[in-house]
Amino acid sequence: MDSLYFIGKAQFHQLATHIALYHEDMSAGYKHLSTDAVMAVGLKPHKFTYWNVPMMSGYLGKTVPLDIHGGYVMIDEEKVMPMATSYGMLRYALLTSAVRAKEGGRWRYDFMTMNSTLAIGTAAGFGLLSFGRQRIRWMRRHPIGSVVASFVACLTTTVIARQGIKALGIGVVQAQNSHKRALTCLHCVDCLEDVNTYTLKQIEELKAQQIPQQAGMPPPPEEYVRRFKKGVEMQCRLLETDMEEVRLIRKWAGASLCDVHQHLRDDPMGYKEPHGLVLLASDRARAAERPPLAAMPDDKEIRPAKN
Repeated sequence: MDSLYFIGKAQFHQLATHIALYHEDMSAGYKHLSTDAVMAVGLKPHKFTYWNVPMMSGYLGKTVPLDIHGGYVMIDEEKVMPMATSYGMLRYALLTSAVRAKEGGRWRYDFMTMNSTLAIGTAAGFGLLSFGRQRIRWMRRHPIGSVVASFVACLTTTVIARQGIKALGIGVVQAQNSHKRALTCLHCVDCLEDVNTYTLKQIEELKAQQIPQQAGMPPPPEEYVRRFKKGVEMQCRLLETDMEEVRLIRKWAGASLCDVHQHLRDDPMGYKEPHGLVLLASDRARAAERPPLAAMPDDKEIRPAKN
């Protein structure tokens, strides 16, 4: 929802109105899963309100329709499992939202970077004023001019620092760390495999994505095309980093399985989740096809192709 606010505020407010009007209590199965995710990242589950929001997916595009935002855990129960495509990916999406909620999301990032750049600019302005009044004759003779020059230095340094933070990709690094923390909280090799399979599909869809263009209309400006390609490349790099993290985590995860995947391996077709969560038929089929953990092959077959 943070991203939706910055991409399209009108759509964000429509979603907020939809949530306020049509929310209902979350079912026992999804509430149990959400509570586990919240506890896994160190948050207190009793401080959250758990809502099922029907048709929330209509406002979020292809994103898995769930979020943890402002003390509320919101899920579109009808669409969330089919759009996640697997139980493991659903767990990962919940854990990612929980980690983002604990870290403060986009709001804390903007707050910290804004104050950091302002602090750097202020230090530069006062530093120039102090140095200039002592060492520069012109600034000693023109007190008002020296203040104006220091103010200009403050603004210039602030803008440069802001652009430097963007160029360094601190936001991307923060997102990678959040995803890594969510992955380490899974503690299940089958969930990790589900995440890798979903991520590989996302990378393929991103690389095949084209700029929408209507017939008879002129081609989009080159600057827009460059920004579009840069955005796609950045998303692909982030997803490929996630896949590399999964491979590293699986090395020390050993034969760890969550309760659901353990029971699915024991009885793929007959197992029923005790809290009423309805599993996908594809989850059961994958569980039946998976080899024993001791003989599981490396995941090179789902490694993304390198250009």
